[in-house]
Amino acid sequence: MQVKTFVAPTMPQALEWVRRELGPDAVLLGTRKVKDPEGKTCIEITAAVDRETPSTPPRAPAPNTFPAPPQDSILQEQLEDIRGMLSLLLSAKDTFVRLHGQEAVSDLYQHLLLRGLNEKTAFTLLENILATCSKEGPTKSQLLDALSRQLNDRVGLTDPFARLEKAAVEGSPRLYVFLGPTGVGKTTTLAKIAAYLKLKKKMPIGLISLDTYRIGALDQLKTYADILGVPLKVAQTRLELLSAREALKGCSAVLVDTTGRNYLNGSSIQDLQEIFRDVDDVSHFLVLSATAKDEDLRHVIQRFRPLGPESLIFTKIDETLTPGTILNPVLRFAYPLSYLGVGQRVPEDLVRATHKRIWGFFFPRGH
Repeated sequence: MQVKTFVAPTMPQALEWVRRELGPDAVLLGTRKVKDPEGKTCIEITAAVDRETPSTPPRAPAPNTFPAPPQDSILQEQLEDIRGMLSLLLSAKDTFVRLHGQEAVSDLYQHLLLRGLNEKTAFTLLENILATCSKEGPTKSQLLDALSRQLNDRVGLTDPFARLEKAAVEGSPRLYVFLGPTGVGKTTTLAKIAAYLKLKKKMPIGLISLDTYRIGALDQLKTYADILGVPLKVAQTRLELLSAREALKGCSAVLVDTTGRNYLNGSSIQDLQEIFRDVDDVSHFLVLSATAKDEDLRHVIQRFRPLGPESLIFTKIDETLTPGTILNPVLRFAYPLSYLGVGQRVPEDLVRATHKRIWGFFFPRGH
């Protein structure tokens, strides 16, 4: 693939230079306005064309050498994403022309990027919309209606406590485990849900803390437990977890706080896997921060996937200017959303994830 950048006084002239240099099969990777050395506004276009390079025969391995170790799975997925994006660009030349040539489409594309969607996700959404529209181009209203339908179809939602009975159960209660990296607000989120179940749903609940690693973490959870008047148990091993659940028999649900550690440390995930090994009736929430970078969110989800999270909870949505970032992993990994943290108040600032709220992240009231 050959990629080049062109700067010209006008868009038609820049496009002519692209066609002359790279040919009619070139695709536009991006356009923007820039200033020339004299301060005049110009158009900068980055374009690419897929040109085959001569293949070289594979080299024979040197004698008496060991095979190279397998590539890291995360790096491999990144490379696959890059290949997929380049393939998408080269196979969707018409979409790119319309993306930069039709004002309503271009404006929406830029708006989605500003609100936090990555380029591939935004482009794919618009490509699906334009495939059903006339060449003349959709109106802004038609674009927004079509985008709303796509998000409603592709963003899954779930209510983990919809079927939870108010009455105490005789057997071992179900465990609801809060997973996630350090600093995302797992304990505060657990407290918000505990208050919701105890005060609004009138359910008997219990708490278990596996977080004896952070200074003050247990004290914080104990404070919440005392305020709510619910029992709190502490566990560090699988056997202690089962014993704590047995002691909380009669609760409708038991919420479990886990240790927040560096997710890049594989042993932390292995420790959690060992604690929950062969433990039945467990639901895992993966708690993530809306302020995290897209690449970091991808890594976190990949690290915690072996634990089988059933839904995602995003916190700190009130602390970011790009709340649409939360949809990048949702659309990439197809995990449903359950709750959204929109502030520090307990329990008011935790809300159910709905399509209407997600739409509001992209188009706030009065936008």
